[in-house]
Amino acid sequence: MSLDAVMNAWGWALLNFVWQGALVGAVAALLLGLLRGTSARWRYAVCAASLGLCLGLPLAQCLDLAPTEAEFVGELSALAGQMPALVSAWALGTALMLGRLALGLAWVSRARRRSTPAPAEWQARLDALARSLGLRRAVGLRLLPELAGPVTLGSLRPCVLLPAALLSRLPVDLLEALLAHELAHVRRWDYLANLLQSAVEALLFFHPVVWWLSARMRHERELVADEISAELVGDSRRLALALHALSELDHSPMPSSSLALAARGGRLLTRIERLLAPRPRATGWKLALPALLIAATSFVVQARTKDAPHAPEAPDAQRAVAGAPAETPPPAQQLRLPVNAKHVVVIDDATGKVLMARDADAVVPIASLTKLLTAMVVLDARLDPTEKLRITSEDVDTLKHSRSRVRVGTQMSRLAALEMALMESENRAAAALARTFPGGEAGFAKAMQAKIQALGLKRTAITDPTGLSPANTSTATEMAAITAAAARYGEIERITSVRKAQVPVDGRPREIRNTNRLVGAKGWNIQVSKTGYTEEAGRCLAMRILNGKRPVTVVLLDADGSANRLRDAALIRKSLARHAS
Repeated sequence: MSLDAVMNAWGWALLNFVWQGALVGAVAALLLGLLRGTSARWRYAVCAASLGLCLGLPLAQCLDLAPTEAEFVGELSALAGQMPALVSAWALGTALMLGRLALGLAWVSRARRRSTPAPAEWQARLDALARSLGLRRAVGLRLLPELAGPVTLGSLRPCVLLPAALLSRLPVDLLEALLAHELAHVRRWDYLANLLQSAVEALLFFHPVVWWLSARMRHERELVADEISAELVGDSRRLALALHALSELDHSPMPSSSLALAARGGRLLTRIERLLAPRPRATGWKLALPALLIAATSFVVQARTKDAPHAPEAPDAQRAVAGAPAETPPPAQQLRLPVNAKHVVVIDDATGKVLMARDADAVVPIASLTKLLTAMVVLDARLDPTEKLRITSEDVDTLKHSRSRVRVGTQMSRLAALEMALMESENRAAAALARTFPGGEAGFAKAMQAKIQALGLKRTAITDPTGLSPANTSTATEMAAITAAAARYGEIERITSVRKAQVPVDGRPREIRNTNRLVGAKGWNIQVSKTGYTEEAGRCLAMRILNGKRPVTVVLLDADGSANRLRDAALIRKSLARHAS
């Protein structure tokens, strides 16, 4: 068989794979949707089978076409003449992708060489976890300071690399949960699977379905490892807390390779949500049907999912958004969810209906939710947003001694200070906004009281612009009114509804990130958002979200930790989505 025949056969196989890959992707998407409520193992199997089929189809067609070149040259002889150029372009792209893969392998080798053995105590902990998982291969535990989190390397000689700082910065039980996650990858030979997956990406780099399947497969791989490790440690909440703690640590990570299996991998927020609020398992027929469909045909699928269970009906009670609460509906008419926050209210802003309430009229500290009021007072004054403000020692927190990224002497515009106060909850920026208000801090305090009265708030008291003072108090109901009022300010909505932004500080751009990690996350459409935390207030969250096309205000006060606040918000969103459907 001539080289020209082989090139022509492979060229036609690549061309045909354009539509074949799209068809495989469509079937895979349908199956993944059908398996949405099942174990991640099933979805991982669908992704792996689909990716294998993507590689098998062009190889099979190439072998079929190579001996009979004349059969496919006929009417498409003009296109056939371009096959050498097409195959050459594919070869060049594949070579570049294989070079990328080689760089990843080099990173893995270098990381292993640069690492140092972990203390014997921690190696013993890892060995005990490995025995509990039934692992017979020896797994080494090594330290590499530059990493952002634990990663797993190797198949025949697997090892777990750990940032040295985690040994002192994470509690033992949380770190063990992360190590269990990495050992789950070792037990499943995920490093080898990831390597083969990267090879398929290199060979079929030109097709977007291959990249989509590969990314989805990596995400499901992390979910499978989560399931295994949660079973091992006996508490999915512990693993969720460990992942959340890992995400909140300050890191300056070294560049890593996609070949390394990291605990921070996948869509971290989705993983935490699943661990804290597991979805109901699908019924048996849903588990069997995808396997039958794949066995019967890879291209024709006819299936319907069962209707999802409906959430309880929304109540009919009314509440005024901007004033004192109307009569709260009987608890039986409201959503009943096992939330952690002690004070909760959920309001349909389009109708004023209270969808959920839990001790919503208790007066409690509100921490940095105060900054929504601070922003409204500043914007009401119509001050020059470009005016330069200088951070002084008067803006330094002497009450809680909270951390700040803004040093004394830093200059920024009033608008930049507003963005930092709302997005990053920067206390010095909020204090500077009040200090530079017309009439100084006394003038700001007077304007704040006027704003509280204008909003009809009867149980809200504000004594400082940052929320650090426990004397800054309100109720969940009145915080909903404050959030609804803030949503009428275009600047507040613009600033708090994005995940990150750049603001000029001392004449140089600085990236700031939203303290609400739900902003910009998949499935969330957040219009206004503000988080808060002090020891007295607990973890707080006030936001307006879109449930379909309907605006809904959610207020959570005094949750026990960021992970629980995240879980509460996820439970509420999912319940609202079921109700809307």
